[in-house]
Amino acid sequence: MNGKQHFQVLSKTHHRDHLLEYAKKNGVQWEESPHEGVNWMRASRAIVHHLDQGKEFDTENLDDRETVKNMLDLYTKLREQHKKTMIPHIRSAMQKLRSEKDDTGVEPMSLINEAHEHLRQNGGHVWAEKVNSLVHMNSQIKKLTSKLDKIDAQSKSN
Repeated sequence: MNGKQHFQVLSKTHHRDHLLEYAKKNGVQWEESPHEGVNWMRASRAIVHHLDQGKEFDTENLDDRETVKNMLDLYTKLREQHKKTMIPHIRSAMQKLRSEKDDTGVEPMSLINEAHEHLRQNGGHVWAEKVNSLVHMNSQIKKLTSKLDKIDAQSKSN
């Protein structure tokens, strides 16, 4: 997932002050400015760059159920949009493989793993980025779901 998408989720669910604090805790560096707007712009770029490099951006100290829920919803929506752009590529690859096999009895869905491999080999960096983005979104969704479950369990026990 590119850093800009991840940053959008973070900026929609966290206050700027919190994001600046998290950025510093995660080792993100930028040239600070006394002007709030300039500082935010520089920090935003640095955070996006940090995320583009595949580095972690830990916000695990979240205890606010609403924030975790909002982040989970945003990641889920991003994942669904991402899947919609991937599905036509997969279908096309499955059809291509099916036609190459000259076997009309082959179910297209049985070729899904071969289609993934075909796209990895022939789709270049675009396909690799899509797969990596989906993996990243799924891991974020898994973490947030777990966090939400813990928060809900704590609130039930209290």
